[in-house]
Amino acid sequence: DCLLMLVFKDKCEKSKGHKERSSLTLEDICGLEPGLSLEGVNHILAIICLGQTVLLAFENKETMCAWDIRTRYSLGEVHRFHVTVLPGTKLESGPATLHFCNNIFVLVRDVPPGIIGHWKLSDMRRYGAIPNGFVFEGGSRCGPWAGVFFLSCAEGERISFLFDCIVRGISPTKGPFG
Repeated sequence: DCLLMLVFKDKCEKSKGHKERSSLTLEDICGLEPGLSLEGVNHILAIICLGQTVLLAFENKETMCAWDIRTRYSLGEVHRFHVTVLPGTKLESGPATLHFCNNIFVLVRDVPPGIIGHWKLSDMRRYGAIPNGFVFEGGSRCGPWAGVFFLSCAEGERISFLFDCIVRGISPTKGPFG
């Protein structure tokens, strides 16, 4: 789950075969958050990685959405859900976004998005839908994120289905042949 970004001054520079002005390799990508607004810029796509969050600003919504779609397709299984962290866990309760990309999932909060917890699906002891939400338990391999976490959301069944598919190596969004 890595993305190589090449930075050019403009399209002309790239089409003429000029060398990029800068490059950046993003590793351990956990999710994408389109449509953010920050400091007067309205069309921002956040690429959330375990070590950093990179913000890309676009001139219009259509270009931002096109980047979002292409990047999601390139990365594989990338999903996001708006949730509320319920009291009684190691995390501060309140609104958050659950992102997952292939076998890693994170909870983020704020603008720009900051990771408040991260897990690998393979380290889950159990997970599943509950009435009006989703619950999961991180095992001892989760380090500080071991324990039971309760999320309130309308899509608990969908999250559970996606987790099941990915754990079994099945792509829920792509056909059986990729």
